[in-house]
Amino acid sequence: MALDPRSQGRLQIFATVIVMLCIALLLTPEQIALEERHAYGLRVTARIAFAFFMLAYIARPLVQTFGTGHWLVRHRRHLGLAAALAHAVHLFYIVLYFRQTGEVIEVVTIIFGGLAYVLFALMALTSNAASMRWLGPWWSRLHTFGMHYLWIIFTQSWLGAALENPWYWPGVAVAAAGLVLRLSARRRHLTAG
Repeated sequence: MALDPRSQGRLQIFATVIVMLCIALLLTPEQIALEERHAYGLRVTARIAFAFFMLAYIARPLVQTFGTGHWLVRHRRHLGLAAALAHAVHLFYIVLYFRQTGEVIEVVTIIFGGLAYVLFALMALTSNAASMRWLGPWWSRLHTFGMHYLWIIFTQSWLGAALENPWYWPGVAVAAAGLVLRLSARRRHLTAG
């Protein structure tokens, strides 16, 4: 039985995120300590979540600005769900890491990071037509606020890491480029209308 193009896209996205997570996490070097394996899992899952998040974040502005990226717009919901799935695995690694190391998470991190997880969960749970109808204009407000809040959290994380390790600057650049693209599309939309 052949799948329609939208279902094929969904399947491709979820298969990709699952394969990426499995490959990256199964290829964890065996010789490293358990604590470092958990840190490795944190880095990998954060990067995968960030990649899928940014694809969802730039989808509409890419079409509005350059007229390209229609596939991303059609599958934006599933890209966001893939990011949420990867970030849920990331939460699992956070718990493992802090249980293993005995480190204490700062209150600020719990509050702002916790809100990011709540927003990711709410956005994932409401990424369907029934929720859009039920929430009305609040659906758009939730998803718009959530996207920008998650962008801030991801960017702050990349920037903090880049200040200690220059290999993280490309992540900061990708986040900044995504915001510039969104602002450019917003400005173009406001001046056209």
